[in-house]
Amino acid sequence: MTDIRTAIDDAASWHARLDSPEMDWEAFGAWLDADPSHRRAYDSIAVLDAEIDEAAPAIAAAMPANDDMVAETPTPARSPRWRWAALGTGGALAAGLAVLIAVPSADTAAQLYTTGRGETRAVTLADGSRMQVDRGSRVSVSGGTSPVIEIADGAASFAVRHDPSRLLMVRAGGYEIRDIGTRFDVVNARGRVAVTVAEGAVDVTPIGGSAADTTMLHAGQNLDITPSKQIAERRTVDPARVSDWADGRLDYDGAPLALVAADISRYADAPLMVDPSAANLRFSGVLTIGDGSRLVDQLRAVLPIRARRVGGVVHLDAAASR
Repeated sequence: MTDIRTAIDDAASWHARLDSPEMDWEAFGAWLDADPSHRRAYDSIAVLDAEIDEAAPAIAAAMPANDDMVAETPTPARSPRWRWAALGTGGALAAGLAVLIAVPSADTAAQLYTTGRGETRAVTLADGSRMQVDRGSRVSVSGGTSPVIEIADGAASFAVRHDPSRLLMVRAGGYEIRDIGTRFDVVNARGRVAVTVAEGAVDVTPIGGSAADTTMLHAGQNLDITPSKQIAERRTVDPARVSDWADGRLDYDGAPLALVAADISRYADAPLMVDPSAANLRFSGVLTIGDGSRLVDQLRAVLPIRARRVGGVVHLDAAASR
């Protein structure tokens, strides 16, 4: 157990460096995870700092006036601090993905957000965090002061504002993602779970798992999970391309065809399945989502594949196969 005085001193030092461009987020995340007292110490420092900021105008008003002092230009209010914390996935991969984030609200009734095939929806949460819901998605928000945001189907991206006084939680079926502030994307569709980080670093841990089960993802990393097969693949991505669906496109650089097919299935009128003959193909390029009806055609224009509809499922196989 770390000495509490040392933990508080270290926490104050980390907090003071949050806004620095040289901030070492990986080292900060490692320090937070090294001992439970570190996170408690950091949160106490961050809460104290927030309380001082909030009380500053009242403190200044209560101080006696001094007309002999030279008037100073008021110090502008500090912009909100954002802490890029960790989102994790563990080794014992479980099925399904749901995202939950705690937001302050007196209303515990669930709020359901449903989007059609041609619409996205931007939602500002009560704590100032932002959520963008993708096309064809169902997302519910509930929980009062510790709300839960659950993606029943589809995808959403999040820009989570740092607020140490509130618990931010992301759950992915059998996973828990605890976060203080970051920017990331979550998909739960067609038997695939994916988490992609645009800024900061996040930890993903199975519910009930230990620290040994945790996987840390950094900015520019993606974790694709096939829960039914207990398989997870980590890939490197361009952070600028995270949540590109919000701009009406899907952007890939050497992505496996199975991953591209899973994405297209979110928008097409039928699920896609990649046959073994095309399993090793990879795709680089940009697909325009539109109404989803032309995505397979765009893919076929680039890759040597054909599409066959069988029993309501579109099979993609190598064009030369018989």
